[in-house]
Amino acid sequence: MVSSHFKALLLKLGLPEERLTVLENKGGVTEDEFEGLRYVRFRDSARGFRRGTVVFETGDVVPGFPHIKRVVQLENGVRRIFKNKAFYVEEKVDGYNVRVVKVKDRILALTRGGFVCPFTTERILDFINEEFFRDYPNLILAGEMAGPESPYLVEGPPYVNEDIQFFLFDIQEKGTGRSIPAEERYRLAEEYGIPQVERFGLFDRSRMDELYDLIDKLSEERREGIVMKTPDMRRIAKYVTPYANINDIKIGSHIFFDLPGGYFMGRISRLAFYIAERKVRGKGLEEYARALGEALLRPLVESIEEVSRGHAVEETFKVRVKNISTAHRMVTHFEKLGLSIHIEDIEDLKNGYWRITFKRVYPDATREIRELWNGLAFVD
Repeated sequence: MVSSHFKALLLKLGLPEERLTVLENKGGVTEDEFEGLRYVRFRDSARGFRRGTVVFETGDVVPGFPHIKRVVQLENGVRRIFKNKAFYVEEKVDGYNVRVVKVKDRILALTRGGFVCPFTTERILDFINEEFFRDYPNLILAGEMAGPESPYLVEGPPYVNEDIQFFLFDIQEKGTGRSIPAEERYRLAEEYGIPQVERFGLFDRSRMDELYDLIDKLSEERREGIVMKTPDMRRIAKYVTPYANINDIKIGSHIFFDLPGGYFMGRISRLAFYIAERKVRGKGLEEYARALGEALLRPLVESIEEVSRGHAVEETFKVRVKNISTAHRMVTHFEKLGLSIHIEDIEDLKNGYWRITFKRVYPDATREIRELWNGLAFVD
């Protein structure tokens, strides 16, 4: 349920009263708070309010970030989406999506689900110029937080050797969620010194061979993929590398029983489409088959062996924070998400930061493996 203040605010913003009632009854809109600042987040989409949209008590509206369409057959995808139009190609960075906004006098970082993330909010000014929001308070910086010391992902891009970094890939308007043109984003990022995702140039259908070469190069460099965008940001599509598909399966297989089957099937099919499109045969196909089989099987076997020895399925994360209190707020944040988190170690790095080591435990996956290992019979 939401308070009368937010009900009045949402109705004023155009959300029909009957739709608001339905959302409240099924938990599709939830009221929350961050350090005294109250907001509602949309867990479901509703008439102009995309899932992940956040409405603050001030009236600031931060639209949910849209899911980008994916293509799995690159040439035909480019033909159907972009036709004869030119498009920029930028790196798809392996990280977690954040929207950075200014509300009242605070700069906040929102996750895709619409939470104000205590960790990212504390760290974000390490990477962006605060003056940007003094000059453009009604804009949203959308980017990827990526690196080996992430609270959400166990890996990061190969060129981030420690800690975490921010990579801008979109600038949007508050309220409307409209993206500013790509060239304007490039200019503003350079003007204010905001780190951006790497861009590889302006392409069109006549440069497909170069695009294929770029995908192969990124895959060899263990990078995730590309995002293709028309200069006006109206047409956008993403494509991931063979490496990313196999690596995602390797990471996911460790927590196999905690993920939906579609997680694995989607990545296997993307790899298969790449192999078919590029006509990979002989030794090349054998290498992909071997890498895929090992990625899927080895981590799962290791997890089963761990549980059989009385341990739990878990992942270890390390992050750097400026204040130890941020670590405890992170635990509270994860508990809101229904996750089981245990802080293992707190280390003073003597440079203004503390390194926090914590484990995420997967009780459901552990329980299922344990029951199966102990001889559970079931009908499938």
